[in-house]
Amino acid sequence: MIEQVKKTSIKDIARESGVAISTVSHVINNTKFVADGTREKVMKAINELHYRPNLIARGLRTKSTRTIGLLLPDISQPFFAQVVKGIEAVARLRNYTLIMGCAFYDIEEEKRQLNSMLDQNTDGIIFFCGYDSYDHIKRVHDSNIPVLVLDREIDNKDIPSVLVDNFAAMEKAVQYLYDLGHRKIGYITFPFENQTTIRRRYEGYCSALKKNGLKYNPDFVIIDDQMRLQELKGTYAVIKQKVEEKKIPTAIITLADFLAIGAMKAVKEFGLAVPDDISIMGFNDEMICAFSDPPLTTVKQPKKLMGETAANLLIDIIERKKIENKNIILDTEIVKRETTAPPPIAKK
Repeated sequence: MIEQVKKTSIKDIARESGVAISTVSHVINNTKFVADGTREKVMKAINELHYRPNLIARGLRTKSTRTIGLLLPDISQPFFAQVVKGIEAVARLRNYTLIMGCAFYDIEEEKRQLNSMLDQNTDGIIFFCGYDSYDHIKRVHDSNIPVLVLDREIDNKDIPSVLVDNFAAMEKAVQYLYDLGHRKIGYITFPFENQTTIRRRYEGYCSALKKNGLKYNPDFVIIDDQMRLQELKGTYAVIKQKVEEKKIPTAIITLADFLAIGAMKAVKEFGLAVPDDISIMGFNDEMICAFSDPPLTTVKQPKKLMGETAANLLIDIIERKKIENKNIILDTEIVKRETTAPPPIAKK
């Protein structure tokens, strides 16, 4: 049987240190000057009794719990993990606790987890990636609770945001392949209904084709939801089908790097060489890109910087600091490795 541990209270600290309860409160909350000798006695009692303050109760008094909430769609993908790493590092540095919730690409689940965070008196909330629907975000913002959208494009500049220009980044990727000589450029993506980031990349792909006088060919475009939860296996399966049907372009761009790696495995199994027979390009620049065979050409997003920028901006808003720019767009760049080259005809 596990013995229940009695939680230390502020009264216990006062009794142990021989001071008034109000004095202990002033030491803990730093709300009034306390002589150094008295403060030392209180801190000694706090350490010896392993006292942990009730942050929610303190929040009701001070209107701050020093917590920020983070709602994201999926923690398993490396892209999300790297951005979260940046958020967590800043939160820790600035003495905030990070509370996370995964919505698993479900807008109703995002709303449910939002309500849970609000019930905990969270000081501010980051909405990381998501949907066209943002009425629930606007309601929180209009209630004067600090919110920020990350990697999520919404039609409301009053709500702070940190993102990259996904439309322009994908246009740039298509242009890079076009300049290499490719005229049959395919695209692999998840479905993008109500998914702003995914849709903007698709729109950038279509725009770049049009700018260069290339016709959209549905045989070269794969929009499939099975790849979302099984990126490698799902992409491998859908690419394999295209290769079997001989409906393959000379170059393929993918929504994310893991889709590109799944595509490489499929085309190689059918005897096609990357990049001699087909060029493949990813998006995000995950760590695995430099170690794939061959190393993957991709669009680099500043993942950790995105997280750091978002956390610093939200905390600055929480702490009522002067904000010069509350809608921040970070740069992307093409990282050229060994999976892209001129098409076979152009080489001859």
